[in-house]
Amino acid sequence: MTKQEKRSRILLTDSQINTLAGAASGAFVSVLVSPLDVVKTRIQVKRLPKGAADTPLLTTIYRLGQQEGFRAFFKGLGTTMLGYIPNWAIYFGTYQWSKKQYASALSLIHSEHDMLVNLLASVTAGAISNTATAPIWTIRTRMMTQTNHEDYRNTFHAAQKIYKTEGMYALFRGVIPSMWGLIHVGVQFPLYEYLKKKCAGTDAPSDHHLSTGQLMFASSVSKVIASVVAYPHEIVRSRLQDAGHARRIHQKSSTTTTEFREYKNVRDAVRTIAKEEGLRGFYRGIIPALLRTVPAAVLTLISYEKMKDFLTDNCGPDSTQQ
Repeated sequence: MTKQEKRSRILLTDSQINTLAGAASGAFVSVLVSPLDVVKTRIQVKRLPKGAADTPLLTTIYRLGQQEGFRAFFKGLGTTMLGYIPNWAIYFGTYQWSKKQYASALSLIHSEHDMLVNLLASVTAGAISNTATAPIWTIRTRMMTQTNHEDYRNTFHAAQKIYKTEGMYALFRGVIPSMWGLIHVGVQFPLYEYLKKKCAGTDAPSDHHLSTGQLMFASSVSKVIASVVAYPHEIVRSRLQDAGHARRIHQKSSTTTTEFREYKNVRDAVRTIAKEEGLRGFYRGIIPALLRTVPAAVLTLISYEKMKDFLTDNCGPDSTQQ
């Protein structure tokens, strides 16, 4: 490579590479999984008496398309993209940075710290990204669960209406249960890193590029296990995020005879769901959730890893030496 080519090449730091790769993967995946995202959210926020049977998944999909049209499957897509892009950009950028910081600190204590480093880094990145993007996820839930496009015309109208009618607190109602979701990333990413390491082999260099098949295996297994462990928090979070909208829908309904009881806080939501719906209530919608989250996780992590490899090879600090 000539000196002129080296000067003209755009060089990125590791943090910039991880942030850009995370943002690209978030944009790509948000479009592909939007229909299942809508169906999953609709099922999660639906309240049913204890022992009542759930509407079959295919029936839910059919009714949604029949009653609200094809457009319904992409409700909240703009908000989803506004959420996923910064969420994964912040997450992966913070995750990789935190790994270096924790590895440096813990190396002074114990040499065998890989799993602990990955756990601490994933929890730190999750906490920061959850807090930063919490209002976006609340708006997305409202956009997805409305039965028409009159309640919230778009993302900015939804933000304005929620703030005026319910206050700033409503935009952050799901942030506490979303912190429970740190259990999710605390299981998923350390397990993902462990499986990646096993796939690469003990003699592989630190910058070893895994095949698509190896990445699919590591990402899907880690996601399924983490989803099952942490799924109940998604139910609680979705119910709290949808609370104000659900109350208005209940008041408008002429066929509803039961009194609507809004959850006061996370503890009240957990107690009410357990009492009225039982353990099953905490796993409502898990099938469409897995059908959505597992492919989404696979696509997110593969697109992130491949984009990261590409940027590292072509724009990384050491790429000029090639």
